[in-house]
Amino acid sequence: MGRNLLFSSFPCLFFFLAVSTIHLVSATSSCPVDLSYVQTVPWDTSLCRQPDGLEHCCQTLLSVFGMGLAQHLRETSMFQFPNSNASSACLSDFQAKLATMSIDPSLVPYCFKDPAQFVTNTSSCVGIVTTQDWIEKVGPITPLNTACRGDFSELTRCSSCLDAGQKINSQLSSIDPNATSKCFYYTCLYAAGIVSEHGPLDATTAACTLALPLANSATKKPAKSRDELLKLVFGLLGALIGVLLAFGLITMYRKWDRKRKVNASHERFVSGFRASMLPNSGAKWFHISELERATKGFSQTNFLGQGAYGVVYKGTLSDGALVAVKQMHDLDSQGDEDFSNEVEIIGKIRHRNLLSLRGCCVTSDNSKDWAWTLAKSGKSQEILDESIRDQGPKGVMERFVLVGILCAHVMVAFRPTIADALKMLEGDIDIPRLPERPLPLGHESFRPSWNESSYATERSRTSSSSRRAM
Repeated sequence: MGRNLLFSSFPCLFFFLAVSTIHLVSATSSCPVDLSYVQTVPWDTSLCRQPDGLEHCCQTLLSVFGMGLAQHLRETSMFQFPNSNASSACLSDFQAKLATMSIDPSLVPYCFKDPAQFVTNTSSCVGIVTTQDWIEKVGPITPLNTACRGDFSELTRCSSCLDAGQKINSQLSSIDPNATSKCFYYTCLYAAGIVSEHGPLDATTAACTLALPLANSATKKPAKSRDELLKLVFGLLGALIGVLLAFGLITMYRKWDRKRKVNASHERFVSGFRASMLPNSGAKWFHISELERATKGFSQTNFLGQGAYGVVYKGTLSDGALVAVKQMHDLDSQGDEDFSNEVEIIGKIRHRNLLSLRGCCVTSDNSKDWAWTLAKSGKSQEILDESIRDQGPKGVMERFVLVGILCAHVMVAFRPTIADALKMLEGDIDIPRLPERPLPLGHESFRPSWNESSYATERSRTSSSSRRAM
């Protein structure tokens, strides 16, 4: 048992002597490099915490210590330390930093048995000691100067830098084949300390140029906090709602503006009619809703008769008075004038066999006539919404409008077949002249009638609006 104790105590004695030697040397010299980065750079320390991973640990520690050497090169233009005292002092500081991270400090003398390996030596790599020597050997412009600049988080950038390093190492090896490994280490230090824009203390730069293994958390993009994520979500949601509201308001305004334009001419007629005719006739101005209630929506059960210019319904006003409501259909451009004349004449005539005029109403029908009127007057472009007027040649857009009007005609006989409509749209055949104005859908001709013979023989012309007089 005593032999075992003596055998196990030998490594501890060796470590004590090694550490004591380093501390003794470092007491007379200081490290020219600030090694505080050892504790802040997110390198993978797990490799140095495994008892069976010493080889990988030594390679990792060489990369970590190489970051300090590259920083020293960046500041002093020297690839290595000026003397053994400076090298030993830096290795001693390196041990202290590892100890604060709960990493066995004895790994330093185990991995770097000779502190002189980091001391300047003209025989290390074809006589290169400073950056000036480097330029004399490889030239002022090398592949490293272009390939090893930029963001090393991009895999292609790092791969290009490594390829450039291999080319420089081959160039130096051709001068001295025995200095291949040391020259490659110099190439890595030069790329990290001189060429890199971010410097050797940057984690991604060290990971690429010095093969420093990083902790998993360093290779992942930091996750956004919950508050930031909520702000982003609510911000996007608010922007989307704002866009939808703006789109809705614009759509509503366009519909309102189109309706206003469609009814503009009829409104002018109504205003002029009420100002000029009603005061002279003593008739009351009714709203269409009043007449619809009085006739139960111009129901067929209230039907009284039908003439050449309209249909008569029985109605009951809100005050209980029985009336006859004549629904007129002006079938040409003279309809407004004919209606005005009829109101004026009926309002003046007094006879026991004639019903006195109680009032009248004028109402517009749907927008088909509005489109027909514009198309007939050569203003097809005004039918299109402003947002789509410039999406095609004027002739093509006009063709679309005319074919649409034909296909929407209430009289099936005037509608083109699907095949003909496609040919018209493609321009293979000419578009025929627009027929007369379409009848309003509320016209008696489109309702079932108990008097089939009378309905069939009454031929109507097209109309854009209905006039109802009472």
